Amino acid sequence: MQIDGFIDKDEFKKQIDEWIRIFRSTKPAPGTSGPLIPGDPEREAEAIRSKEGIPLLKPVVDDLLEIAKKTGIPFKLEKGRLAVKKTP
Repeated sequence: MQIDGFIDKDEFKKQIDEWIRIFRSTKPAPGTSGPLIPGDPEREAEAIRSKEGIPLLKPVVDDLLEIAKKTGIPFKLEKGRLAVKKTP
């Protein structure tokens, strides 16, 4: 969808930013940590996996180790997880 067919892009971004600010400042319902904004779960997963690595199932690890052995491409596991290195 082309937002600028309906509203100025800058105005739309301003309105969305305001809604996000309102949602973030909302008091969480009992038993929750507050409302989720699209992308929140993905950002949280990225932060955890960047710190702890990517969890992999044993059959996947076995396949990747075999491929690494055949190709000579290093495959590094730390505590059963794929080590992640962020590039700048």
